[in-house]
Amino acid sequence: MMIETEKEKAVARQIGRFERGARRRLRKLAGLSPRLGDLIMSFPGAAFAIATNSFDPDRTGEAVHRVKAGCGLKEIAKPLGLPMWLKRVPPEAFSGKLAVLPDGDKFAQKISQRIPQNPAYASCWLNWVSFAGQAGDDDFALWIAAQKPPFVRPVPVDRVPLRPLAAYAWFSNHGDGIASELIEKPWQPTMRFETATEAMRKWLDAIAARFRPVPPRRGPGRYSRRNGGNGLRMVPLRTGPQLREEGRVMNHCVATYAHLVASGECLIFSVRKGETRLATMEIRRHGQCKAYGILQLQGPGNSRVPEPVPSFAKSWVERYSSNPASAPLADEFQINPAAWHQLFEPYAAAKGWSGLESTSASLDKLLAEADLLSHSR
Repeated sequence: MMIETEKEKAVARQIGRFERGARRRLRKLAGLSPRLGDLIMSFPGAAFAIATNSFDPDRTGEAVHRVKAGCGLKEIAKPLGLPMWLKRVPPEAFSGKLAVLPDGDKFAQKISQRIPQNPAYASCWLNWVSFAGQAGDDDFALWIAAQKPPFVRPVPVDRVPLRPLAAYAWFSNHGDGIASELIEKPWQPTMRFETATEAMRKWLDAIAARFRPVPPRRGPGRYSRRNGGNGLRMVPLRTGPQLREEGRVMNHCVATYAHLVASGECLIFSVRKGETRLATMEIRRHGQCKAYGILQLQGPGNSRVPEPVPSFAKSWVERYSSNPASAPLADEFQINPAAWHQLFEPYAAAKGWSGLESTSASLDKLLAEADLLSHSR
């Protein structure tokens, strides 16, 4: 009968602090070498990266080789591209696959003081800091690191709703041109979170105003060519103000769905005829499949919706599931690609166009995330 040593018990307890999906791999890793067990204790992030294959096999293999050879933590971290400050982050912080993390000298010197003491916040905190470094800069990431995360529930890095705040902060200090000129109050590292989000929202509203079409003085409405034969049209509701207005007019609680819409858990639409709101529709994907299904279709005051609205909604959702481009939308904004690129080109040249595609949906998402941030405290 094998007797578990105190060291093995400590490693087992440490593994128990990681997310459930990684524990089996970490136990297997610890069984390969006592030194790999030591790594789980001394540098949880590096052990997690190796166990979950967060990087390509060559880099992972080199890191394992260095561990077994007795190299120091700094040498082990090099092939993985991990910053040394990460060794202070608790096991609870790691989920999914590790993303790129900021590692400037100033950042590395100050970040250790901003790692949350409560492990419950660690995963959310790490994802927010990672995204802040990618979408902003080290100063912005440090500022985010000092904030109490608005959401305790972790979200993947690519779903952290920081893009509008990061872009606002970046244009405040790095950019030039029209987007920078629209900023009334530039971001500074000394700003309170609420002050920054308020200034960011004003900046984003000024950008949105440039793409909001002016209704024609005569002739058919601007969405008339997008109407179906029965005159019904589908209007996406992607921002807090849009959802609140829908809830006010329709006398129901759709405004409370703002966080679900911003996180991508559901899509909300207003079914209208002309400017008259007939129904509010919520759709979600069915399990792991790509097809959407109608979860709710409610009339004013959550009343039952008469035909032809249900048939129109069902047909529209089927088309949207198979090919979103085939399901016409009456978007609030009309994006001029040239004007959009002129606004965001300086930022995109440094950070890429991800999340900033020249579409109405991109602007709606930025506004939805801005609204989510503005109401997160």
